[in-house]
Amino acid sequence: MVQLVVKGLDKREWGSSIVRLHSSYRDGIGRYGVARITNRANPSNFSDAVLLGHDDEKSIYMAYDTRRALGIKIDEKLDFELKELGWLKKVKWYLNTPDPRVYIPAWLAVWSVALGAAGMIFGLLSLFC
Repeated sequence: MVQLVVKGLDKREWGSSIVRLHSSYRDGIGRYGVARITNRANPSNFSDAVLLGHDDEKSIYMAYDTRRALGIKIDEKLDFELKELGWLKKVKWYLNTPDPRVYIPAWLAVWSVALGAAGMIFGLLSLFC
């Protein structure tokens, strides 16, 4: 893959788990797709993030935590690999991401589904017992 210059995200996006990348480099992964980005120079350095677009074809934009996980600094070139996460790994990412704007609604959804399922089970048991 092409090496792209690493840039920081805009101030409004600090702390988020997103990577902004031109669509031509996303390997068919759609906007808001969750993918693992791996530093090819050191494959043990990777990070899972939401992919969003950007018009700059020569740069990749990411937050501090993502850059740190990849072992890369601003203005360095990054040779990377992208792989879209499966649904189970996506759920795990949603529940474990450090961004509270993501993990709080994810945990609320999990608890809602669990309580809804428990309610259905108890409701069915009350009909038959």
